[in-house]
Amino acid sequence: MKTNNANNQSGFTFIEVLLAITLFVIAAVVAVDLTRGSVRATQDLKEVTTATWLLKKTMTELEARIEAEGFDKACDKKKEGKFEAPFEKYRWVTRCHEIDFKLSQSAAAMASQAPEEREEGVSREDQIQKMILKTASEHLSKSMRELHAEVFWIQGKKNQRSVDVTTHVARYDLPLAIPTL
Repeated sequence: MKTNNANNQSGFTFIEVLLAITLFVIAAVVAVDLTRGSVRATQDLKEVTTATWLLKKTMTELEARIEAEGFDKACDKKKEGKFEAPFEKYRWVTRCHEIDFKLSQSAAAMASQAPEEREEGVSREDQIQKMILKTASEHLSKSMRELHAEVFWIQGKKNQRSVDVTTHVARYDLPLAIPTL
C-alpha cells in the first residue's frame, strides 16, 4: 500500500536560493575586480612602453646631436622639456657630464714622494710616468661624456613615474695632445 506524503515536495528552499545568489554575487564581484585589475595593468604597461619608446627617441637624438655637433655645442649639463601631442603628459630631462678619470692622481702620488726617497735615475722615469698619466687623463676626460636621460609622467592623480637610462659616448676623432719633455 502506497501512502501519499504531503510533506514530500520538490524545489528549493528560500535559504538555498539566498545562498546561491550570494555565491553568484561574490563570483561576479571577483570577476569584475580581476577585470579592473587587468585593465589597470594593461594601461600601466602601455604608459611604461610609451615612456620607454620616448626615452629611446630622446637618447638617440642626443647621441646624434653630439656626433654631428660635438660635445661643446650639443652636450648641455641639464636640459628639460615636454613632448608634443599626443604625448603631452610626458616630460624629459637630459644630462651630460664630463668624466674625470683621475689618472693624474696616481701621478700626483708619485710626485709627492720626497726626492731623497727616489733614486737619481728613477726621478726622470717618474716625470715621464706623471706626464703620460696626466696626458691620458686629460684626453680621456675630454673625449668621453656620460649621458643620462629620464622620462617622467603622472600616473593617476599624483603618482609620478619615470624611466631612465645612462650611457657613455666616446669621440675618437679628437686629437691627442702629446707634450714634449
